[in-house]
Amino acid sequence: MLKVVIQSVFALENGLSRRGIVRNYSFGSMVNNVKNYFALRAGTKPPYHHVCQVGDPVLRLQAEPVDLEVIPTAEFKKFIDHLITVMRSYEAYGLAAPQIGVPVQVFVIETTEKNYEENSKTMRAGQPLEIVPLRVFINPKMKIIDYKTFTYPEACVSICGYSAHVPRAKSIRIDALDLSGNPFVWNADGWPARIAQHEMDHLQGKVYTDKMDPKTFSCVVWDLVNFKEGKLAMDYRPNIRSKFRSFFYT
Repeated sequence: MLKVVIQSVFALENGLSRRGIVRNYSFGSMVNNVKNYFALRAGTKPPYHHVCQVGDPVLRLQAEPVDLEVIPTAEFKKFIDHLITVMRSYEAYGLAAPQIGVPVQVFVIETTEKNYEENSKTMRAGQPLEIVPLRVFINPKMKIIDYKTFTYPEACVSICGYSAHVPRAKSIRIDALDLSGNPFVWNADGWPARIAQHEMDHLQGKVYTDKMDPKTFSCVVWDLVNFKEGKLAMDYRPNIRSKFRSFFYT
């Protein structure tokens, strides 16, 4: 896995350089950056128990498909269980494998009855919310069914403490594999379609800020920052006491 991630980081840096995003960037400095990236993470190893934050190169990688021979293994099922556990620990509505440091094509979604009861009356800008049973998607491929878009506030556990208005297609279809490696088709519109599109973006190395209305990008507790005169700390762990917890949607 480490070898794959190192190769992917090099590919990412080279891609940025070709697009002119990184200029005057020597091979030596690129090597140092990769070394520093892993040196900073000495003692840690994916899959993480926390969620990676924007800026981590893994969130900009194209996720690799899961080998069909891997899906039935106990190790892979353990990984899926871990992904679900992390999603639930953050009380997120979805989570993609790259968000815990593993760039493979897997994501999970779930909106529980508890989520619904706690948030259906407080979702901003009238965003609809509905219960969505736990679903695991392996090697998903998405097709837009209804191109009409709806724009609502969206947040992400990988961009803690911020949100923005993001347009999403109304209806989608996803062809994927289940935990047994069997193909299935999943159709959705509205709330579950929005969550799935958000997670599909993560598998393509994208985050919601790539699609947002930039004028709506804001700190979700800007008023609290003012009230506390800036004396406010952000906890990036799934801390149940965190004032930011309810803003970590997907």
